[in-house]
Amino acid sequence: MGIRRQLGRWMHRVGDALDPARSANVPGVMAKANSLSEMDAGPAAGTDVTPSGPWQGVRERALAKSLQTLRQEALYALGAFHAAHTAAAAVFDDRRLTAAVSRRTGERVPDEVLEKLAQASAVWHRDAAALGMALSAVGAAEVPDLTLAEALEVDEEEAEALAAMVEGYEVELSRQMLQEGERSQGEGDED
Repeated sequence: MGIRRQLGRWMHRVGDALDPARSANVPGVMAKANSLSEMDAGPAAGTDVTPSGPWQGVRERALAKSLQTLRQEALYALGAFHAAHTAAAAVFDDRRLTAAVSRRTGERVPDEVLEKLAQASAVWHRDAAALGMALSAVGAAEVPDLTLAEALEVDEEEAEALAAMVEGYEVELSRQMLQEGERSQGEGDED
């Protein structure tokens, strides 16, 4: 039960950190989150502070959104992904514990089942740890409440170069995501 309580307390702290109403009072990762409740200011807000629509690509987001808005969006997305991985790891830990107790009380639990549960748990824990580090890194990033061009005070020529660089990044990211999708689909077909 100690691990469950510890995990429960930790998840509660993460939830508190991601709760806009309490973010100003939470030390640590989210301490720099300035007024999350202002992030979604609604239709009357300028486009640089409203949350990105799912149809917006990297270029549109990187060039048109305030850097603080981008950071907040990343924190919410990473926080949700991290919470999912942490919860999944806890489920596999519980299954491993249940299988071990069952085996100890004389029930037949194949070694293969225990091995698969251990492997699944390890993968979810590893990825949860990586996501936790990413969440901390993004939370620690100090960014102004300005668009990228405003923050850099670029001239017209630099703005064009900046747009070209961001567009090149978006193309490369899309290529990598397609390759990853094909690789994942290939692995799924083998199973």
